[in-house]
Amino acid sequence: MKDTNLNFKERLIDELNYRGLSNKEFAQKVGISLNTLGMYLYRGSIPAADVAVKMAQVLNTTAEYLILGTENNKPLPKQSTKTDWQKNEISRIVNSFTPSQLDNFIQIANAYKNAVSENTSSK
Repeated sequence: MKDTNLNFKERLIDELNYRGLSNKEFAQKVGISLNTLGMYLYRGSIPAADVAVKMAQVLNTTAEYLILGTENNKPLPKQSTKTDWQKNEISRIVNSFTPSQLDNFIQIANAYKNAVSENTSSK
């Protein structure tokens, strides 16, 4: 979820909610204590650069977005297609999955692909 009108703690809370991560799970993935995370979530403290980068990696976003609310909007390469944003969105979602969720997603994706292939070939 990208809202540049929020401050750091609001963007962090928004991203955690969007990804369905608990505070405990997020703190473990980032490698910080729950107390430290609480400083960012409830006191509005800003993390050190290395922590902000790790937070951004776990949330599949950028430290620039988390801290400043802005993105480095580089133009897409010329070979990009109209579906690149969809592929990037799928990748962003899949990167947040647990191994079990990944297994389920692959089964669903393969079933969908097979169903679409069958519908296309029967026409």
